[in-house]
Amino acid sequence: MKRLWDIRITRWYTKLLYVLGALSINFAIGALLRGLGTPMLVASVLNSLVTIVSFLVGARLFRARGEPVPPRRAWWRMTARPRLSWVLGILFTYVVLSFALSPVLDPEGARPSQGVAVTIIDSIGFATLAYLYLNSAIRLRKLPALIREPKFQTPANLR
Repeated sequence: MKRLWDIRITRWYTKLLYVLGALSINFAIGALLRGLGTPMLVASVLNSLVTIVSFLVGARLFRARGEPVPPRRAWWRMTARPRLSWVLGILFTYVVLSFALSPVLDPEGARPSQGVAVTIIDSIGFATLAYLYLNSAIRLRKLPALIREPKFQTPANLR
């Protein structure tokens, strides 16, 4: 069975363009939903889903140096190396903790205008990403390390 998109993103600047594009789409969807008067709870659910899907698609498309390009990644693999998975997993865990502690640490207390349900939905979305990246980091530590290809290949006649 042929894949719908047989695309792999291997260069850093195209990865950056993907991330900026995903953020722009997420921002545009949020602005459109607010402009249409969509309830904040519905907009939060849709934004969380778009964020998670964009991270999952990016994890399937991105490839690191030394990582085989054609085969599919394992379902649990979010990055090529454990260090990046740890960093992103810890970053998303920090975001979840900041959502959880914001009513306690905010001088004004919990803000009813934002709504507790929206904060919980956003926390669930980021907790899902934290779990995926930390799970990837733990599993990647058990695998042999990828051999990094040099950035610049020497011509065959100079060897």
